[in-house]
Amino acid sequence: MPWMTDLFRTANDARGPFPDRPLSRVTLPGTHDSGCYVDRAVSNALSKTQSQDIYGQLLGGIRYFDIRPCVKDGRLFTYHGEFYTGGPIDGEDGILMQLRRFMLELEAAHRELVILNISHFYHFTHLSHELLIQQIVATLGEFLVPHRQGGINLFQAPYRTLLDDGKGAADSIRSRVAVLYDGALDTAREEYVASRGHALPKGFFVVAPKYPMGENSLYLFDQYSNSTGVDDGVLFNGMQTDQLLKLTQRNGYGFAPNGKWTVPEGYDANWFLNQARGVSRTLHLLSWTLTPQKVLGDPLEYARRYANPRLLAFFTEHGRWVGQDYDPLADPQVNIVYVDDYASLLHTNIASPWFGLAMPVAISARLNAGALGAANTW
Repeated sequence: MPWMTDLFRTANDARGPFPDRPLSRVTLPGTHDSGCYVDRAVSNALSKTQSQDIYGQLLGGIRYFDIRPCVKDGRLFTYHGEFYTGGPIDGEDGILMQLRRFMLELEAAHRELVILNISHFYHFTHLSHELLIQQIVATLGEFLVPHRQGGINLFQAPYRTLLDDGKGAADSIRSRVAVLYDGALDTAREEYVASRGHALPKGFFVVAPKYPMGENSLYLFDQYSNSTGVDDGVLFNGMQTDQLLKLTQRNGYGFAPNGKWTVPEGYDANWFLNQARGVSRTLHLLSWTLTPQKVLGDPLEYARRYANPRLLAFFTEHGRWVGQDYDPLADPQVNIVYVDDYASLLHTNIASPWFGLAMPVAISARLNAGALGAANTW
């Protein structure tokens, strides 16, 4: 579903033309552990987080992917924990080829942007990094955002600029792929990335303050709740309260949440406050994911039964937002709606332009066009 293309072609006076908006004012649907869609006999129940492969997720409208690589038997795979190996990254059946297939099937007039956040490298060496980067460039090179981080701010440049190679040819503006390389702040700094951040290929970007890049530094808030329930327990906040506090009181949380790297001089230890209409150069990820492994629960079951059915209510329960319902023009900006088993619940309003889409995709698309409300109102 090329829902970003539809927005690209539609004027919106209150929010400004979509092609002129930076990503800091855009909302994207994303999946957690996106590559963990493969059935495994033993480790499925604790580690499988998605029920569709990457191609299926792309067709369903997902535009932000959490890719966690490891090397196994000479090939690149995704993983989740010590005992689960997900979908392959390289090869004809791999994630990169699935993405290439999707990009090739888009029409020349489509204006989609896909973000791969590749992080949590498992036992990676310099050679492993070089192999992965080579595979990405070889498979997706023609589709990568045609800019280096030294020349553009991925989160603040106008959307159309990210798609445009500046050559003025008929195909200069086209659908693109951006790679956040080591875009996680809860893991240690990668020496390979630290030494090559300015020299990564076009279309590759790093996040600060883990890897500061001056005026073109990018900031991605991504902190999950580590909770087994949506609602508060006796002693601990549930996922809903946790994510609301992080959205509205972000300055109470540290850049390096588990101390695996040192925040460099010149930065405060904590994040800056979120704002309506977003913060320059910054994306805020709403991690609507439970961690049932702590009680030997199945991530897919918990997403289907508990988390995903409550997602819309997070944005529409009264008394929580400036207006009756969440609106990024008035409330702190959500840039990524991030879930497990994204397609377990669909938008059923037959009058909606997003009818039949998975609810996280429909919610994200709607937030780029207007405020939310009850499902039958949009």
